Amino acid sequence: MASSKRDPRRVPSPPRRAPRGKAAPPPRADPFDDAVLYDWEYRRRRDDVRFYGTLADERGGPILDLGCGTGRLMVPLLRAGHVVVGVDRAPAMLARAEARVRRLAPRVQRRAVLLRGDLRRLPVRRRFLFAVAAFHTIQHLATDRELTQFFAGVARTLLPGGWFAFDTFAPNRRFLERAGAPRDRRWARTRFRHPTTGRQTEYAENYRLAGRLLTTTFHYRTVGSRQRTTGVELEHRLLGPDEIRRLLAGTGLSVIATWGGFDWSPLDDRTEQHVYLLRRGKPDRGAGKPAQKIG
Repeated sequence: MASSKRDPRRVPSPPRRAPRGKAAPPPRADPFDDAVLYDWEYRRRRDDVRFYGTLADERGGPILDLGCGTGRLMVPLLRAGHVVVGVDRAPAMLARAEARVRRLAPRVQRRAVLLRGDLRRLPVRRRFLFAVAAFHTIQHLATDRELTQFFAGVARTLLPGGWFAFDTFAPNRRFLERAGAPRDRRWARTRFRHPTTGRQTEYAENYRLAGRLLTTTFHYRTVGSRQRTTGVELEHRLLGPDEIRRLLAGTGLSVIATWGGFDWSPLDDRTEQHVYLLRRGKPDRGAGKPAQKIG
């Protein structure tokens, strides 16, 4: 999962009752309401943290962490000596990030700021040398307008020559074929002990594709409970390299490097993790590019 950025002013509609004779749909939950479960599920995802830490160390701060979530990337950046401002829209995620920051030494805490906000209207006025949106965060912006608005907003937050790094999920053909399977088909079935309740929990996924919007539904059911399966939906806007470059036109950002993963490998059609490094302004004579040792 990655931090979803829906409009914080939007009030959810009350649940509708199912028509007589029809079963009510399974309950739906926000994918970022359970920050403890989020941290447990992605506790082994560390390659991107090391990758972005290397870029941050090279470019320097202050750093803007967009979609900071529970502080998975922010806390290591703080420990490395950087000044970091984290932005997220999910209260539960921000609360957990704040708790993690409070466990740091006071001198480290003073270099941290957490803000609730929307990616389309960034709540910052400070300028940064490095901005990052890790773990597919930008793919929660569904339309071209939202994405160009976001890129332009990031450009305004960067100092001249500042960097912006982000990654996207680019599913392969086999993965996308699953999106055409019957809706009751499930993938990635497993069981685990829930980190909060301690109860054995069944887990599975299924997928739907509508145009360029991929919806993944995560299904959770407590074993031995009469409670119905809870479905957690997460949407990703699929984005290829050509689309990224098209959306950047006129935003003040330009691509200076791409990779096909967090091992610095080249980006090609076979890679499912696309990583981009942008620069505020047009790159000239190679200025402002990452050093060859990491490129």
